[in-house]
Amino acid sequence: MTYAEAVGRLLALRGGEHAGMRPGLERIERLLAALGHPEERYALVQVGGTNGKGSVAAMLATALRSAGRRVGLYTSPHLVSFRERIRVNGEPITEDAVVDGVEALGTLIARWDASMFEATTALALDHFAREAVDVAVLEVGLGGRLDSTTVGRPAATVLASISMDHEAWLGRTLAAIAEEKAAIIRSGVALSARQAPEAAAVIERHATRAGVPLLVEGRDLHVSVRHRSLAGQRIDCAGPGWTLDDVELGMLGVYQPSNALLAVATARALDVPEAAIRDALARVLWPGRFQVFGRGPWIVLDGAHNPGGAAALARSLREYFPDTPMTLVTAILADKDARGILGELAPLARRVILTRSSNPRSADPDALRAALPATAPAAEIAGHPAEALAMAATPDRAPITCVAGSLSFIGDALRTLTRDDKPCSIEKGAASMETLY
Repeated sequence: MTYAEAVGRLLALRGGEHAGMRPGLERIERLLAALGHPEERYALVQVGGTNGKGSVAAMLATALRSAGRRVGLYTSPHLVSFRERIRVNGEPITEDAVVDGVEALGTLIARWDASMFEATTALALDHFAREAVDVAVLEVGLGGRLDSTTVGRPAATVLASISMDHEAWLGRTLAAIAEEKAAIIRSGVALSARQAPEAAAVIERHATRAGVPLLVEGRDLHVSVRHRSLAGQRIDCAGPGWTLDDVELGMLGVYQPSNALLAVATARALDVPEAAIRDALARVLWPGRFQVFGRGPWIVLDGAHNPGGAAALARSLREYFPDTPMTLVTAILADKDARGILGELAPLARRVILTRSSNPRSADPDALRAALPATAPAAEIAGHPAEALAMAATPDRAPITCVAGSLSFIGDALRTLTRDDKPCSIEKGAASMETLY
């Protein structure tokens, strides 16, 4: 079996790459039992929420690695390469290891009709055991209560910001969505970002019911920003019995200090030294989340695939580029709240270019045009991401080109701009796009 065949087999499973996930724990539990329960051979940290969970997971994994621990990191979706989903000490899984993992799963996938996400999660957990990691940081795929990453007894569970998304799967109210996501709290210590009151109450109830101590941003955990520029941010963090002042945070975006606070507090709970935390936050990168390239004109890449994420992106654009003309280039999945996303971003744009991503679920650009606010600029339509980016780069280009709307679209943009399909790095200094066009 070749690497391409192995990935193709995974993507062809029920659910596929783009058709959502199938909640339920029975199949992942059977897969892991057949593999000898790899999840029991290392410590677990599970990171959930709606927006920011990938950033938190990347920061925490990097801090644990800086402390000398061997760390597995499992995230989804990938941007450019499937190998990005499964990393050990920051390095993507090798092609040979993907093949070995798929072959190890063998007939188990068909026996229990495993979905793509279930099979990939089992592959990741088995790979981490084979690589003898000390700790695995797992980003929740969808929800939490019935997500395939909800396995074992985690040393810590983390909830980043919870907002409306995946309503068809998780519920039509914020409280219902929080019920699904807060169910990951079941052992160890729990940490939560500042939440809306209805979500906060649900999280408190789950922690109390599980007998798990809970640390909450704004009550137990605090962060403030000393300085912010395109070179990075400097933040102060504090929690019960500890402070970390003047920490360099290399990741941009007004929402990243809150994510960093969760990563720092979790690292402290796991006895990570201060020096390792500082080193990690200075160099970690999470691609496609307010990722800025160039020196004017700038290109900003941000998934912003739900209204909450779009609102956070809009706040960041106003903070870093106040009153600077912008071209918005966007593709949004058909099952997302396009009206809510565009309502946050279109008012900042003097030019809007609509297209579709390589994801089969990408919405028709004409449908996106109908979802634009009445005050938005007249939209231009591009047939594919490369054409959209070329249109944005015409001689009368705006100082900022913001590429947003879905993570699959960000992956398309990265492949187009870099002409590369290598896995994205999660450390600064490994990605440069000084001359994009």
